[in-house]
Amino acid sequence: MADAKPKLWPKVVGYPLFFMLALVAGVFLTFPYEALRLRARLEAEKAGYSLRFGGLGPGFFALRATDVELRKRTEGDTPAEPLKIDRISVGPTLFPPGVGVSMKLLGGTGNVRVSGLTSIRARVDAEDLDLTKGNVKGFTGVDLAGTVEAHVDLSIPMAAVGNGPKEPDLGQANGSLSLDTKGLTINGGTLNVALPQFGPEPTPLDLPKIVLGDIDGKVKFDKGQGTVDSLKSKSPDIELDVTGGIKLAKRVEYSEPNLEVRFKPDPEFQKRLGLIGSALSMVGPDPKDPAWRMGRLTGFLGKPRFP
Repeated sequence: MADAKPKLWPKVVGYPLFFMLALVAGVFLTFPYEALRLRARLEAEKAGYSLRFGGLGPGFFALRATDVELRKRTEGDTPAEPLKIDRISVGPTLFPPGVGVSMKLLGGTGNVRVSGLTSIRARVDAEDLDLTKGNVKGFTGVDLAGTVEAHVDLSIPMAAVGNGPKEPDLGQANGSLSLDTKGLTINGGTLNVALPQFGPEPTPLDLPKIVLGDIDGKVKFDKGQGTVDSLKSKSPDIELDVTGGIKLAKRVEYSEPNLEVRFKPDPEFQKRLGLIGSALSMVGPDPKDPAWRMGRLTGFLGKPRFP
């Protein structure tokens, strides 16, 4: 009996696949991680932060950093407290082709996917973030509690900037944003707020306990113009209802909110707020319901004005 002819497909598929995997593995194993560490620190410094990695090396077809600490840069000798991130992995995605970032932080997960050439598809998914973890209190100065889930899905066209190459134009983005919090509570801390009666400079304020409760928010974007579908919360301390929109800009901090903020604080709660309560009392009553107060949030996201 003649020997069976060996099949050809294992060689056609197997050998190229093996060499491709070997090439990718070689890239990750020989990657200049120290140069990457230095570049990441320099980029963080440009944004006003310092960055520290506990470990930096290869992951599963990704670059992986562990025990990451992000701090606000300060002028004095005492360093600011860090936001702690357990793990960050950066690697390619296949369907669709692009770059993916996955994070383990605050007891939950964060994932970012960026893909596309003629236009950019950006997706951000944050789930089960616990605000009592990751040293959020030390990093922000505010003692927060509760869980957060957020999802962003934007299609961002490319546009030429002068005579230079095309860049993503967030001001023309289409997509959606959603926010869902459970049991959001401020248990104290210090917040720097610009109060009209004390001038333009931020005033440090000691915060009492504020129960914001469950917040449900949805915003849709059409060519950079965002419309609030819903943004509401209700708790024993305060009820909140936000309508209006936000105009995105190429840089997020220059995006322009135009939001009508209606709120109904409990009288005893407003007394506990001290200076903040006094500032809230300056906001005029809602013409539709005097039991509520209404103000308009304008300016820029980087420097908002209210009321």
